[in-house]
Amino acid sequence: MVSPAVDIQTRNGLVYVDLPAGRSARAGMFARGDIEVGIGSQALTLPQTAVLLREGFHYVLNVGRDSRVIQTKVRVGQRAGDRIEILAGVDASSKVVATAGAFLGDGDLVKVVQGRSPTPSSAK
Repeated sequence: MVSPAVDIQTRNGLVYVDLPAGRSARAGMFARGDIEVGIGSQALTLPQTAVLLREGFHYVLNVGRDSRVIQTKVRVGQRAGDRIEILAGVDASSKVVATAGAFLGDGDLVKVVQGRSPTPSSAK
């Protein structure tokens, strides 16, 4: 049985396991294990700095053809380190503001510099 709480930062949690009787395991012993979930799946991720929380919703700032930002609502998934999974709203070809988006508003003109676009990464 997996405990209902997992530490978001360390991704550690408690798991209760039934062991067969008659083994060398005894009460109070410590064991460690890993549970792998979603091995081999792909996810679209962005740095946390690119995802804004405004009015209770998650947004990214897309850069349009005219170099103006367009606030775009996204649906987010899991977080791992400094990356956030993007489930809907943008795709891998989208150009988004990676940092300092909190200082920009919908329609602001920006200068585009080459950087990393949304990155598919292996989920763990």
